[in-house]
Amino acid sequence: VATGAVTTLAGGVGHGSIDGVGDAARFQYPYGLALSPDGRALFVADCGSDKVRRVEVLNGAVTTLAGCGRRGGTDGAGNTARFHAPIGIAMSPDGSALFVTDFSGHKIRRVEVVGRAVTTLAGKGWGSADGVSKSAQLSFPGGVAMSADGSTLLVRSGAPSSALLCLVCLVPPPPPDAFAFAPIVVPPSTLPADLKKARGDATLPQGMVT
Repeated sequence: VATGAVTTLAGGVGHGSIDGVGDAARFQYPYGLALSPDGRALFVADCGSDKVRRVEVLNGAVTTLAGCGRRGGTDGAGNTARFHAPIGIAMSPDGSALFVTDFSGHKIRRVEVVGRAVTTLAGKGWGSADGVSKSAQLSFPGGVAMSADGSTLLVRSGAPSSALLCLVCLVPPPPPDAFAFAPIVVPPSTLPADLKKARGDATLPQGMVT
């Protein structure tokens, strides 16, 4: 930063999807970037290869975290999962999970850094509908940002001319405070006074009160 010198951390001439160290690795239209909290790993949404890649900052070693390189929306672990043009990526504050916008899959995917499990967090296909998890619909989700407390994602969805900002809640809201509601007012009972006014009628069967 002090000198403005630019160096290549990883990736060589030409495009591809090859793991390796430094310029021996290849990317295909790398898009979004997310840095781990400790600054040791850089995660890349490799749009053209339909993968999420990991780059070690210390030596430029590149590995594939998730995605098999074939387009799709299959959940799974590591290279059994499929993406369709991932472009946006954000990391949880504790560094345990990545949240990836699957642009052409119209989904938001969650990738566990340890275990490499990929699950669909939200979206079931193209559209624009609020909902919970896979009942929601997104349209070409792109940029994504994480709130400081890790509770919410802010996602851009839609074409550039009609883009929307969508909030995706990652944790359920707290239960309502029982004492926050207005107390229920119950009027005093008039039953004792009513009973005093009642009189017995001996002509009624079984001494019914009238």
